[in-house]
Amino acid sequence: MFTDALLISLLVLATVQINRHVALIVLVFETIGNSLNIWVLSERCLSENPCSIYLWWSSLSSVCFIRSGVITRVLQGYSINWANQNQFLCKIRLSISSICFAVAACALVAASSGRYLHSSRLVKYRSFSTVQTARRLLMIISTVCILAYTDVLYCYQASVPNVPVACYPQSFSCRLYNDWMLIMVNTIIPSFSMVNFGSLTIRNIRPGVIYPIKRCDLPNDIVNHNLRLRRNDGNIS
Repeated sequence: MFTDALLISLLVLATVQINRHVALIVLVFETIGNSLNIWVLSERCLSENPCSIYLWWSSLSSVCFIRSGVITRVLQGYSINWANQNQFLCKIRLSISSICFAVAACALVAASSGRYLHSSRLVKYRSFSTVQTARRLLMIISTVCILAYTDVLYCYQASVPNVPVACYPQSFSCRLYNDWMLIMVNTIIPSFSMVNFGSLTIRNIRPGVIYPIKRCDLPNDIVNHNLRLRRNDGNIS
């Protein structure tokens, strides 16, 4: 039977191996994927598309989030934990990662809303799907996310005991606020918003779908009969 000490040691060993190998794989592939997205979406032919601007900004924010969040996991796998033990680095790293993650999620929501506006049959709605509107909306999203996570600079402390990670909020009120912000702003609200805008976009484009007429080969006698009817109709007219 497993004792508590043996079980704890196995869990710690599994966590170290996950941080050392899995986090490194995620870091490499996410960096390559988002870098390719940024490179493709930076093409001149796509720069005038509002949806491309949203996706470009989301990819850039994702790269910043990965660099500030996942790298520390990789370092923890090699027993390098200075990023969570230094007070300044703890606050700056968590602030950047929280803001970038929220901006990336909100930019995807903005891209979904942009597709909905662009697919609308109303000219009034389509007029909002412009590059200027996209840039203004991204500025608003970035400002709101920065203001929403300014508490990180105050709440988070380095080397907090008896917590999952060393860089963690020290007071219960800060933990409750940050947990609910992560759940609502980064998960629930973006998910429901993208589902809503996606369904509205499908509803907009569905009436415009043109189904091709299937061609069927008719017998020769039916074709000749139809030709005679057309000639008769022409003679009558």
